[in-house]
Amino acid sequence: MAISGIIIGNITLVIFVLSGAIYLSLCLRQVLSFRELCSVADSEFLPALSIVKPLCGDEPRLYECLRSFCDQDYPDYQVVFGVRDSNDPAVAVVARLKAEFPQRDIALVCDARIHGANLKISNVMNIMPACRHDFLLVSDSDVEVGQDCLRAVVAAMAEPKVGAVSCIYKGAPTQGWVSVLGALNINTWIVPSVLLDRALNGIDACLGPVLLLRRTALGDIGGFPAVANYLAEDHEIGEMLNRAGWDVRLSAYTVDTMVNEVGLGALFRHEVRWAHTVRSVRPSDHFLSLVTCSLPLLLVLLAMTPTWWGGGLVGGYLVLRLWLDRAVSARFTLTRRTSMWLAPIRECLCFAVWLYSTFSRAVVWRGQPFKLLSGGRLVPL
Repeated sequence: MAISGIIIGNITLVIFVLSGAIYLSLCLRQVLSFRELCSVADSEFLPALSIVKPLCGDEPRLYECLRSFCDQDYPDYQVVFGVRDSNDPAVAVVARLKAEFPQRDIALVCDARIHGANLKISNVMNIMPACRHDFLLVSDSDVEVGQDCLRAVVAAMAEPKVGAVSCIYKGAPTQGWVSVLGALNINTWIVPSVLLDRALNGIDACLGPVLLLRRTALGDIGGFPAVANYLAEDHEIGEMLNRAGWDVRLSAYTVDTMVNEVGLGALFRHEVRWAHTVRSVRPSDHFLSLVTCSLPLLLVLLAMTPTWWGGGLVGGYLVLRLWLDRAVSARFTLTRRTSMWLAPIRECLCFAVWLYSTFSRAVVWRGQPFKLLSGGRLVPL
């Protein structure tokens, strides 16, 4: 029995190392071949835009993030902010921007109506009556962009059959080592997986931080009310648009999303919610994602059946992981590069998030508990 257990342990170790190595190699290839869009060519396709900005509370760099959307090199656009409460701290930031950019068409909507379990989409639905244009750019409050963002994203919408364009987002830590760990997850785990998914499956979903929508296409899927009860509204929008015959594109222009968590517990809960999102819309992808964070399992297997060749395999796996981390730093303009020694720690945390999200069903979003149903539908508890 002892010998058979050792054999099973060794076989399991080899399977996980090889699976992880293949995944990392495929991701590495996609990252190395990616070219971030750093300059925008002149284009005659510059339609008027409405930027939709749902807000909720204050957060680090809120002013800088919102300001970046008010200071765009683009001929005709409006910015519409939305809050549920007129006493929300974000209202003062909007007032500051109105004073700083008097020539810019900036509006604020205060509306407490709730239209579904997804409070972000409820806010967006309240904002929509104030949006005057046929192209809508919906963006989270914690996203910061360059002055050429609108030109770059709109360029991918020039073909009439394109219904949505989204951007790859990079993590930008704002405070402390916990936010650094959070940004590392986005940059070295999420970004490569998005590039690999695009290469293998094409783009069939949208990414929420910056999402440009054609109003006609949005109308064809029932508008925002159709996704008001979904946790991953961006993914659902992409799926619905594809089923309705519209193309969904991923721009090579990248944006920064702020990682603001100061406590490990807050970061863990946030990432568990992300993992729940993947599990609800792509359960097989969630299960297979174990190979993207299997280092703790490999170390346990190696400790149970220590061999020199097993140590070599795990060491090779670590080399690939660190190589991918450096490749992302080289190919993307990151606001802050992290130390290589954090990658193994980050992978152990990714494994803990995966394990917890696999067996839990509750979701906490901005302090509100929800039950997550199959397909990604939310039910408030």
